[in-house]
Amino acid sequence: MIFKGNRKFSPDKFKNGTKTSIYYYIVIYFTAASLILAAAAPAFARMLPVLGEIKDLSGRPVENARVSLINEGDETGGSSDITYTDEKGVFHFINKSEGIYSVAVQKEGYLPYQDTFQSTARDRRVFKICLTKSDSFEPEVIYLAKNTGNLYGSVICDESDEPVADAVVSIGDKFVQTGEQGGFKLENIGVGPKIIKIQKNGYEKLEKEIIVSIKTQNVVVRLNKIVKYAAIAGRVKIRGKKDGECPPIKVYLAGKTSVTDYRGTFRFENIASGNYPIILIYNKKEVYNDIIKVEKGISAFEILLEKL
Repeated sequence: MIFKGNRKFSPDKFKNGTKTSIYYYIVIYFTAASLILAAAAPAFARMLPVLGEIKDLSGRPVENARVSLINEGDETGGSSDITYTDEKGVFHFINKSEGIYSVAVQKEGYLPYQDTFQSTARDRRVFKICLTKSDSFEPEVIYLAKNTGNLYGSVICDESDEPVADAVVSIGDKFVQTGEQGGFKLENIGVGPKIIKIQKNGYEKLEKEIIVSIKTQNVVVRLNKIVKYAAIAGRVKIRGKKDGECPPIKVYLAGKTSVTDYRGTFRFENIASGNYPIILIYNKKEVYNDIIKVEKGISAFEILLEKL
């Protein structure tokens, strides 16, 4: 950038008491600096902090937990940062661009935790993570003639990470209700593969296969709230590939995640009406990004990719 003026700085004039020229150059200097900062402002505005707090099931903060933040959309293959929680269980990362991240938490005595989220300037919040202690596992001992195990856990809301009380948890003919903190205990369950079912009014019913062993196990189960808004049925097609040759592609929409099947189809349930960004990630790289309009009922979308 070049600045021109009719006046030039003269050392002789300044020595004689003329301060006009030096004042003129000071004004130009600060004007140029202001323009540079103004031009850079939008880039800095997109750099966001990632804040979170980690507690155990009793609500006590977990100190010195190792937190890894992975940029899933980074072209270099997913760059990561590592930090540790303080005495209040709080962690933070600074100057992170908007995008999709995975967070992984490790702490001795607790089960590992991992989740994926989208960080945007519109949706800035403190991420609340609940860790389950693993010290209730029994030692590696072979029990002769023992063929039952215990299952302890908690049920939380996937949207808010708040505990879900009075949910019915059942395996076979055994069932219990969760307490105020979402905790439950199912004892003396037959070992082997079992179907755990969880039901709660206002939430989607969950059925999941688990393996029950003779050791006491701890699980954290997330329930999705039922919102009668819209369903999204989509399909990804790749130019030059036949139907049935689509690899698994992650699809992010309205804070939810889906993965395409071999036909390229994906689906989202209970999406509120509005305009949302839809992002496709393959091999940790963003391959598609657009805004779609969601309306009540079932909406169908087809996405054509030139290549992966």
